[in-house]
Amino acid sequence: MASREKSPQLAIGFRVKTGRATAIVMAGPASAPRLLSRKSLQLWDPAISASHQPWHAELELPPDESARVVPQALKAVERVALSALRELIAEVQPALGSILGIALVAGSATDPESIRNPHMRAHAREGQLFPQALAAAARTMAIPAVTLAESEVFAGAAARLGKSPAAIKLAVTELGRAVGKPWSAEEKAATAAAWITLAG
Repeated sequence: MASREKSPQLAIGFRVKTGRATAIVMAGPASAPRLLSRKSLQLWDPAISASHQPWHAELELPPDESARVVPQALKAVERVALSALRELIAEVQPALGSILGIALVAGSATDPESIRNPHMRAHAREGQLFPQALAAAARTMAIPAVTLAESEVFAGAAARLGKSPAAIKLAVTELGRAVGKPWSAEEKAATAAAWITLAG
């Protein structure tokens, strides 16, 4: 009988932006990681247009309509994020190994409520909404999840792996050869985040 212990542990890194995320699936060990796949996830429901930018809708709609539409949009984001994560896990887990955890890269850790300009505050709130929705989906699925700011992801990987940030960036660039071009900054950030998770 084949040992189930031979299945590799997997980590998933996400670079999350408003309404979408870039996902990278990585297999361990952390000392010799392999990229297995990449995927773009849509995190809003086209049938509920306000779910793409709920906090912009709050600014633009009359108060009575906003009070109805925004909660509906937020619930749609939660629902779509959970469905998207479940679909991704279902694709990679059965054949490839067990999920060690996920790491979410967001644009900023700034508290949106500290931003005085209403339009910029809406952008910041949406910048946190979608990573939070994926983190909540991970909790629902009992998968460990961490959230990192984009500015700290390479330094965090370097510290965890005992390498310099420059070495991490070079390694991530090389890892991208396995999946081919285009190999964007979003994919590189998601890869570094997944590597952090593999390193434990």
